[in-house]
Amino acid sequence: MDGGAGGNLGASWSSSEGRGSPHYLITRRYPTGFAAPHTFFRNGEGVVAVFCSEGATRRYLGSLAPEDGWHVRAFSPGELVSLLFALHERVAWVLPDPLHNPSSGRLPCKNRRSCPVARDNFVVSLLGR
Repeated sequence: MDGGAGGNLGASWSSSEGRGSPHYLITRRYPTGFAAPHTFFRNGEGVVAVFCSEGATRRYLGSLAPEDGWHVRAFSPGELVSLLFALHERVAWVLPDPLHNPSSGRLPCKNRRSCPVARDNFVVSLLGR
């Protein structure tokens, strides 16, 4: 599947590995009950990091040192699709399993999986089309 400007999605994002496999995000729950994901910006467009493992998400969260209230939350593929649609005006890109070096301030693209993928292409991969 073509990931658009961000390249191809890696094999771990294939729907053939099980539609029920959770994905992990760094989120903050607001008084409204909405679990908003941690986002950052790439060329003025919102990016959300999505992980395949809880441990990697926790390590990434630890490297960010955000203010209190941020935590790791598992999302089913369906929940993640819904969240990405709800955030369509805020999030244009998904960064699958980032390899972030917080001291550099840059997003590495050492391999195609660590590059941002267009949100809509990521959603299509979750839906298994």
